[in-house]
Amino acid sequence: MKRFMLSKRWTAYLHQKRYNNMDIPSHNYLFYNTFFMVLKLKNTPKQFVCIFFVTVLFSSSVFSQQNIESKDTYTIYKNLKFIETKDDPLSLDLFIPNNIPKNVPCIVVIQGGGFKSQDGQRFRYVAEYIAENHYAAALISYRGRPEYTYETTIEDVKSAVCFIRSVSNKYAINPDKIGATGRSAGGTLAALLAVTGNLSYEKKSDCDSTSILAAVAFAGVFDFVSRFTDSAQIDLQPNINSKIASNSEWIGSHFSEQNQSWEKVSAINYVDKNDPPILFMHCKDDQVVPWIQSQDMFDKMNDVGINSEVLYFEKGGHGFLIGENEDYLRPMISFFKKQFE
Repeated sequence: MKRFMLSKRWTAYLHQKRYNNMDIPSHNYLFYNTFFMVLKLKNTPKQFVCIFFVTVLFSSSVFSQQNIESKDTYTIYKNLKFIETKDDPLSLDLFIPNNIPKNVPCIVVIQGGGFKSQDGQRFRYVAEYIAENHYAAALISYRGRPEYTYETTIEDVKSAVCFIRSVSNKYAINPDKIGATGRSAGGTLAALLAVTGNLSYEKKSDCDSTSILAAVAFAGVFDFVSRFTDSAQIDLQPNINSKIASNSEWIGSHFSEQNQSWEKVSAINYVDKNDPPILFMHCKDDQVVPWIQSQDMFDKMNDVGINSEVLYFEKGGHGFLIGENEDYLRPMISFFKKQFE
């Protein structure tokens, strides 16, 4: 009788834990299902039941800890899946500052890489710097060329914003104060997030809002047409044919001044007075993306009354090799602070 009562009570408890909240990781569902069966078997030794249950609990604890990394000033929640795909799910790492009494703003960190698929990990240092400066950071992954074109890439980034809002209460994030930053292709995507707001490129999301409050774009492309038609920009880009080829692969069509896809992927064509401010940073000796891209986008935003900013470095190339990382990350934090506070 006692064993039967134990079985009923624990079965009810574990079913409640499994289906009513997220305390039990999905990788342990098989263990718990087996445990339910063991409890229902007649003549099961109590010692076996206890050993089995302790093993399951230990397994749950170990697997859960592997996805959480604690630092002195922040905690990292790793591999949070934010979108299912036909291949592997896309995930992000969430960096949450410790000992913050109120909901904090969150900055989406978008790694560059020629519009190819990215896992974000090369830009971990950016997320760490943000968390050390008392903001949350989401280090995201996304799909890109050659398998996917710009519509999918942009929707992946927007889905990450949507996910962050959906878990904002759980991780003490302020859903109304989300920003984005990135370099090169990441800078392009951060600017597109800012100026496209809730516009959807693929009809697959039911998210209420993918808008952001501010962005910082390092060496991004904001006008894909002028990049290859403006003589001043052409002169600043060696190997221009390879750049046209790689951009064509991501956009999904051959280059043409009249091609609607090339216009559709250009952030400069979406600018209006309701857009959030952007800080543009660029090195004047960048031979991959001309600094004129940042200047033209900055001018367009200022023309419609958006209080954006631009910061140039004379040397540093496309990778911002200007000394310490803090030399360009500090202005980023200062800009976000003005927008968030």
